[in-house]
Amino acid sequence: MYTYCLYMTGHRQTAEDLLQETFARLMGQKDCGGEIRSLKNWLFICARNLTLNHLKRECRAESLDWDPVSEIPEVGPEVRLFIERILGGLSAEDRELILLREQQRFSIEELADLLGVSSEAVRVRLYRARRRMQKLAKGSNDA
Repeated sequence: MYTYCLYMTGHRQTAEDLLQETFARLMGQKDCGGEIRSLKNWLFICARNLTLNHLKRECRAESLDWDPVSEIPEVGPEVRLFIERILGGLSAEDRELILLREQQRFSIEELADLLGVSSEAVRVRLYRARRRMQKLAKGSNDA
């Protein structure tokens, strides 16, 4: 979840704060006696909502100042720049979907539940996001 928050916000301290708030809400939820069917999904939904609310408050949903591969030391500078360009060229929604599927390893069904859409809608959105990434990659290679 930390990595997800970091990828979405681009700021280490903000990601840590969002993660802390997520767990604080979990503790508050347990105190209320609420039933949580899937802890993993609950935590990600909470972290996602907190992250999106933070981005809305900061009015940075489309122009994030973030570093998506700062936590991967073995990535060289050329690869790092390439990944930043590709992910940075995606919309916040596409970037979130790609990160949850590829980096966090959520299943299609888990993504559908998390995002409140059908499994087929997730498949279509993933397909379109990957096509956009291919176009961005092809454009980067031509430059």
